[in-house]
Amino acid sequence: MSTNIPVDTQNIKKLRSYLNFKTRITITDGRIFIGTFVCTDKQKNIILTQTKEFRGDEHRMVGLVMIPGKHLVKVETEDLDDDDDNGFPIYG
Repeated sequence: MSTNIPVDTQNIKKLRSYLNFKTRITITDGRIFIGTFVCTDKQKNIILTQTKEFRGDEHRMVGLVMIPGKHLVKVETEDLDDDDDNGFPIYG
């Protein structure tokens, strides 16, 4: 009896390595969200925790947020080493 456990691709492995990293997301209306990356899905929706929203000179704590993939402009991590590309390979 064998189990069919899927093997992660390189992109999935890299994406998994970003879990719990501080992440900055820019969306189509110009807002920026900075929080901890905890989840994404095939539609590129992203969930952040402990999130702050920045709109111009104003900012506020929004906590747990789901950002629809269709609104993503740029996704960056802030905790990566200098020799990395400082962002997700499949976003922005």
